[in-house]
Amino acid sequence: MKRLTYKIDEVAQALGLGKTTIHKLLRDGELQKIKLGRATLIPAESVEALVQRHAVQAGAS
Repeated sequence: MKRLTYKIDEVAQALGLGKTTIHKLLRDGELQKIKLGRATLIPAESVEALVQRHAVQAGAS
């Protein structure tokens, strides 16, 4: 079964970024978040969209 959401530290590790950078992406609206109680979850499709946007930008350079 495909995962629907990831924790901030999981996204940071998967993308090779720091947690501070993930928080900045969330603040800037580059990633979406879901708050469940104290947990912050990031939808898998939001992570995939971020990767696609940056892949397209890198290809255009």
